[in-house]
Amino acid sequence: MTAVEMTIAPRSRPVGSGRVERLLPVRQRRMVGPFIFCDHIGPDELAPGVGVDVPSHPHIGLSTLTYLFDGSMVHRDSLGSVQTIEPGAVNWMTAGRAVVHTERSGDRTTTRAMHGLQLWVALPDDAENGPASFDHQPADAIPSADLDGARVRMIAGNGFGLHSPVPVSSPLVLAEIRLDGTGPVPLDTMHEERALLVLDGDVRLDRAPLPVGHLSVVAAGTTPWLDGTGTVVLLGGEPVGPRFIWWNFVHSDRDCIEQAKADWTAQRFPIVPDDHAGWVPLPGS
Repeated sequence: MTAVEMTIAPRSRPVGSGRVERLLPVRQRRMVGPFIFCDHIGPDELAPGVGVDVPSHPHIGLSTLTYLFDGSMVHRDSLGSVQTIEPGAVNWMTAGRAVVHTERSGDRTTTRAMHGLQLWVALPDDAENGPASFDHQPADAIPSADLDGARVRMIAGNGFGLHSPVPVSSPLVLAEIRLDGTGPVPLDTMHEERALLVLDGDVRLDRAPLPVGHLSVVAAGTTPWLDGTGTVVLLGGEPVGPRFIWWNFVHSDRDCIEQAKADWTAQRFPIVPDDHAGWVPLPGS
């Protein structure tokens, strides 16, 4: 049995004032565990005066996770949260029934790098319509371990004997794995669905090369080994059930998405204090 069920190629998409490489969802694979959306940001170099800005926009039925390898962004939301995101830290915002937020570049006076991930996690049934919340974990709070052949950081969820402090709503794993070439590393098997995103280097799964920048979905029931050198992200977890997704809205009930469309058009969502001007209109409106 091959260890890779399918390989998802990145698709370039405009987001705010920048562009990202989108990996989830695709028609052939809507979710991996509870992960329903995955954007790879950069790596890019921003010239002085240039920023990456995502204006005020809404969410329901999901949690957003922002993780940077390089650069910084400023998060603001309708809860009143204001948080600078720096490399290695984790921003976890849960929308529940409704939240609105912005993501903007901070310092624009110098040339600087930008590289990171923006992911959405579909909420389980009992949390889809719950209250919004926000959690930030600094880089030094994220657990890590040295294995034979790799260093692993557990960004969210659990695996490899590590447990992240990020308050996830269902069983999942999001890990940064840096392979040093000294030996194969067994891929954690505690979660039902898994996928690998190679960021750089020469990475192999059961000796088969994995393409850089692609999302490789790992076949269920396999116990493969990673080897080589470079950086790879493992994401996955337990499925939460079928979900509808339209624009920034995720839910198990299509009627809730229709209601969210109407509420955003009528501006009945909560707003981001001091950062709601220029809000993103509903697509097609």
